[in-house]
Amino acid sequence: MAYGVVVSQILSLFMLIFLGFILRKKNFINEKLNKGLSNLLVDIALPALIISSMIVEINNELINYVKIFTIITAVIYLIIIVLTELIGRIFNFSLSEDTVFKFLLIFGNVGYMGIPVITTLFPENGIILNVIKIIFYNIFVWTYGVYLFTRKEDKSKFEYSNILNNGVIAIIIGFILLFTGYKPPGFITGSLEMLGDITFPISMLVIGSALVAVDFKHLFTNKYLILIGLMKLIIYPLIVLIALSFFDLEPIIYQISVLLVAMPSGAQIVLFAEKFNGDHIFAAEGVFITTLLSVFTIPLFIYLITFI
Repeated sequence: MAYGVVVSQILSLFMLIFLGFILRKKNFINEKLNKGLSNLLVDIALPALIISSMIVEINNELINYVKIFTIITAVIYLIIIVLTELIGRIFNFSLSEDTVFKFLLIFGNVGYMGIPVITTLFPENGIILNVIKIIFYNIFVWTYGVYLFTRKEDKSKFEYSNILNNGVIAIIIGFILLFTGYKPPGFITGSLEMLGDITFPISMLVIGSALVAVDFKHLFTNKYLILIGLMKLIIYPLIVLIALSFFDLEPIIYQISVLLVAMPSGAQIVLFAEKFNGDHIFAAEGVFITTLLSVFTIPLFIYLITFI
């Protein structure tokens, strides 16, 4: 059943990516519109999605799970960031390539891909733990991720004001709502949810549009893309699987932690690359190839966490 969910989600993604590709080919989407859509998503829709995803209730019996999963999630992100920084030093990347390489490896599609898989496998408490993962994803992507895209060759010229962005402001608002238990009026939450809902389909159109400039023969022979796929979809999840096996954790915490690391690269990288004038083609290639390969790797890790 879970395998069917994976395939269905990936096919839905590729249908929208293909539509974006056709719309760019037919000039319904041009470079200016693509940039405008990316700015809309990064500055408005994604912050709305962050706030709406943090308006949740955590009951008392889940508190212990949440505490442990929160610590594990934060540590996993920090370890993956350190490992990726070390790996990035091996290659002679330009600053733009280095940024995309690191972002693709660190930040996975824990929302659109993660939620259906996790809620199918863990229908009772999976969604709450997935939301915790999404919260930490947003914390790191809107701080470290923004840092990657806005840093300069001369590190002394980095403008730290870039870190105070709409995403970080949305996270702060979200935490206030989460910890106080306050629920905004229905018309506000409804508006936030509707704005957040446009994120996934439009981001897929943006990725499809960016793929117009891609040489698809090059896509499957690029050693860096192959390395990204191997590291993101197999090596990193295996490291987490092995490391967590030494701890006496509840199965649901262990299994969800591994699976969410095994998700393909998140589409948000293409939006950031468009907004911050990064290498959006390399970004789109990475999202495309990891999403495609995840058809085979996610079921592999579902098997591993279930039977090992």
